[in-house]
Amino acid sequence: MFALATAAIAVDTLMFSAIVPALPAYQREMGLSDTGVALIFAAFPIAQLIVALLLPRWVDRAGRRTALMLGAILLALSGAVFAVATEPTTLAIARAVQGGAAALTWTGALAAVSDVYPTNQLGFRLGLAETAGGGVGLLGPLLSGVLVDAIGITETFLLISAVPVVLAACVTVMPETARPSRHPPSVLAGLRRVARSPGARAGGLALILLALVEAMLEPLLPLDLSERLGLSSSAIGLVLALGTATLFLGAPLGGWWSDRVGRRLPLIVGGAITAIALPFVALGPGWWVTVAFAACLGGAAVLAAPAGPLFTEAVDAMGHAGSYGLSAAAMVAVYSVGYTLGPLLGGGLQMGLPFQWVTIVVAAIVAIGTAGIAVIVPRR
Repeated sequence: MFALATAAIAVDTLMFSAIVPALPAYQREMGLSDTGVALIFAAFPIAQLIVALLLPRWVDRAGRRTALMLGAILLALSGAVFAVATEPTTLAIARAVQGGAAALTWTGALAAVSDVYPTNQLGFRLGLAETAGGGVGLLGPLLSGVLVDAIGITETFLLISAVPVVLAACVTVMPETARPSRHPPSVLAGLRRVARSPGARAGGLALILLALVEAMLEPLLPLDLSERLGLSSSAIGLVLALGTATLFLGAPLGGWWSDRVGRRLPLIVGGAITAIALPFVALGPGWWVTVAFAACLGGAAVLAAPAGPLFTEAVDAMGHAGSYGLSAAAMVAVYSVGYTLGPLLGGGLQMGLPFQWVTIVVAAIVAIGTAGIAVIVPRR
């Protein structure tokens, strides 16, 4: 089960990140502005949020396997649409389908892991699943960057779309882990009750900050590397892969740390690192950008690592142990909010400010959010 949940995260990350090195090519072919690219990216989290809000009771009743199966099918479909996209509307549709697939995949995978491990191991286990899955997913920008340069966009995404088809076949042999409570709460009632927990509120804010940083950088950083430094799709993919590696390395380390010292300190330290490193992403040559990007996302990973256990503990405290479709969907929904705000904020700021000032503004938001987390989470 753990291996297949991790594989699902890997495939989702691979499909999600494969688009990034192709963005400059899409921009040239479709005549898009930087803001236009950022707004198209917003289709992903909007769809992810809508689907996630519909999932909690369904994932607990239909099971984790069904959610992962449907997510894999939608991932394959999104890749096929990317392959034939010739104008912005089709590109936005492909991104929206990918967002719905991500909601299904991550909710099913996180709920499955939460089903079989106690909360005092969840920080590490959830982080490990994200790291192992995300580490494989790092092949996305590397693979697509090389393939786009070698064979073109259409052939690249048709080839990559075969990967989730293989995942769907593997999920059919996955044992079902769902152990829902006898009377699971409704979606809105459950989310309201989870939100009453100070720990869940802090974890939710941490996820929003992580998503805000990721979603701001993903459309704008490749464009900055192309326009300011003149890097090719392959070089952009390499920079993003090396930098993103720390996101997946930081997740289990931050989770392991929070399992042992409590959730508060990793939340604060991770937020501080992210806020300090972010402005440096817009400066210097490619190697400098890679180092700053790595530090920024590594800090964000530590910041967000305690969120999973905090949401799971909130559901247990409600008296609904086993209804981890609720905790997982709540995490995905909150993350989607930040991921919706990121492209909108970045694209809006980019209309009047250079990229360097965009990173400074977002860094200030992360610093303020981290201070809020320090107030919400009790020192004990």
